Amino acid sequence: MAAYLVGAHSSWPAYVHRISGGNPLFVRELARVLVQEDRLAGPATELPVPAHVRAMAGYRLERLSLACRALLGGASALGEEFDVSILAGAAGVEVGDTLAEAIAAGVLVDDPDTPDRLRFAHALVRQARYDELPRAERIDWHRRIAGALDGTDRAHAGELARHRVRAAVDAASRRTAVDACRAAAAVADRALAFADAAHWYARALDFADGAGVGDVERAELLLDLADAAYADGQVTEALAHCIAAADLAEECGRTDLVARAALVVRGIDGPPNETIAALCGRARALLRDEESAIHARVLAQHAGALSEYGQVEAADELSRRATAMAERSGDPAALFDVAHARHRLVTGPDSVAERLRLGARLRDLGAVPGRPEAPLWGQLWRVDAAFQLGGLATVDVEIAALDSLVDRLGWPLARWHLLRVKATRALASGDFAEAERLALAAFEVAEGLQDVTASGLFYAFMMDLLRLTGRFGEYEPGLSEFGSVPVAIVMSVHGYYCLAAGDTARAWAHFERLQALLPGLPKDPRWMPTLGLTAEMACRLPGDGPKEVAEFCYRALLPHSRYHLADATGYLGAVAGILGRLAVRLGDPDTAVRHLTEAEALEQRAGAPAIQAAVRLDLARALVARDGPGDRARAAELAERCTHTARRLGMAPMLAAATAFAVELGGTGGAPVPLTRREREIARLVADGLANRAIAEKLVLSERTVETHVRNLLTKLGLANRTQVAAWALKQGLRT
Repeated sequence: MAAYLVGAHSSWPAYVHRISGGNPLFVRELARVLVQEDRLAGPATELPVPAHVRAMAGYRLERLSLACRALLGGASALGEEFDVSILAGAAGVEVGDTLAEAIAAGVLVDDPDTPDRLRFAHALVRQARYDELPRAERIDWHRRIAGALDGTDRAHAGELARHRVRAAVDAASRRTAVDACRAAAAVADRALAFADAAHWYARALDFADGAGVGDVERAELLLDLADAAYADGQVTEALAHCIAAADLAEECGRTDLVARAALVVRGIDGPPNETIAALCGRARALLRDEESAIHARVLAQHAGALSEYGQVEAADELSRRATAMAERSGDPAALFDVAHARHRLVTGPDSVAERLRLGARLRDLGAVPGRPEAPLWGQLWRVDAAFQLGGLATVDVEIAALDSLVDRLGWPLARWHLLRVKATRALASGDFAEAERLALAAFEVAEGLQDVTASGLFYAFMMDLLRLTGRFGEYEPGLSEFGSVPVAIVMSVHGYYCLAAGDTARAWAHFERLQALLPGLPKDPRWMPTLGLTAEMACRLPGDGPKEVAEFCYRALLPHSRYHLADATGYLGAVAGILGRLAVRLGDPDTAVRHLTEAEALEQRAGAPAIQAAVRLDLARALVARDGPGDRARAAELAERCTHTARRLGMAPMLAAATAFAVELGGTGGAPVPLTRREREIARLVADGLANRAIAEKLVLSERTVETHVRNLLTKLGLANRTQVAAWALKQGLRT
């Protein structure tokens, strides 16, 4: 087979082997078709079998008896592999001897371990027999097979629906097909096979015409299809079905169905909320002053949608009305929906206590009819709150609970949330390889979701990771495309990344636009990260303009010093660390030391070594700037610890910065010191960031010998630690 499929996409060999059964003649002919149609380079898709290939595949059928060929017509309608008892039930006769003839001829294959099932030796042979069935005979076989399947267990619901669909030729059989498709969709939904459920609801709609399906039932089918599409992450499709359902429901005067259409898609950020808000407006116009749980839910949904694009006052008023109405109804679904709406309104930096309370409320609600995802949101809210409080141990507990919940729910959207939470947790702990693996896994899930915000969150996360590890230039052009979005949070994330990568001109462009936007930023979930990242740029860019922004950011962030700038989207560290760097920029080393000392303790308590290393270096610099008694000695100690962490975690920019700081700190100059060739070589490797074991392996020495050389270097140079050795080597130009 390999000889015929040279240069083919990796998915083609398995496909060709399946339909050809490995028959060299069939393989050769199929490969010829693929080459002619220029399809080998792309992934495998369904391949229409040319007539001459089907003719070759059907050649061996000609040697069979008429009775055997007739029975194989039914078998071909069943599929490549089939249940003998179902075939016998559809045929209405004993089939054992006839099937034995087909097995002897090599048309069918018998597996002794599964005597109740047979399969065609080649998929092409089955296709050849099915294609030659006259239309009436083909439809009759599907009708009889459906009759044989009717009444079997739910596992056959999809198979039954397939045959009912293929036997639908009049009003009665079309009605039967619609019912079978709905039943198959319900079974798929219970099995968490949401794409299959959506397929069967769509097929039911295909056969609605001429089946006696009225507008109300059609609207219900559209909403069932929307539910399945939403659970499968297909938000755009779900909303389109909701709009179509609402149109039909309004014509029929079914306010309940219009309200249901407004409630299908929830928990989604970005542009879809405009459509959701419009659907809510239509439902509210029909509900008027009705006092009901469904009205409370529509009000809550409308509030959540409005808050997503800045209409906070209107959203708050609707949220309060919804909450009061839901409390009066006592309906669990209404209570969940108003909690969700309220959470969207309390995502600012000071509302962590209320978010924890809302999460606990969802937990206490337990199972909510019609809202299987209720526990998911409660746990995600608690995760975000725990990140903001620096409670990474609490995040670990929530992740363990999320794992089992996401498996039970089966939603791709839930899987995406779980993976990005895990990625952020790995980033905070300094496990950059695991963080990247999880972020890529989340991105792979997100590519199947119709949520435009998911890819942006991936690139924002990767910029943090690349900035910490120094892998600038990777993941292009995605990063640049993301950075071109004219939104404050995007400009702050991308601007800080550009500044770290050395692209000062682009960083300045973002910064200047942000400078004008900062005073008017709403205090939503994006406020604190936007302000924090803009502050980081203000600390590093020269001039009076950045200093003015630094003063603004310091005043704005100061009330939040006890929090961490962190949630499920990323971990940027304690706000106190940003305040400390701002104080350095503003020329106040005493205040800087106070904030940075607090930040170092917060990162230590949280268990975030990467950010703690950065804070230690900033604190060392602030101590040198203050230059009080013992400050320089403490700065040297902090720089050494920073260097050790940066080397261990693979933080190249941090390692270089800490080493350069040691040069600035002094104690590594003076007259030339005579060193042996080996000592200079080891000093160079220390400057390259290698540990003793790695140096020993590189130079083919024992680790003990390397340790002796390092001690000699410390003695000869009059230095206190490896960081100062690295700094000395850097100053002498020994680093590679």
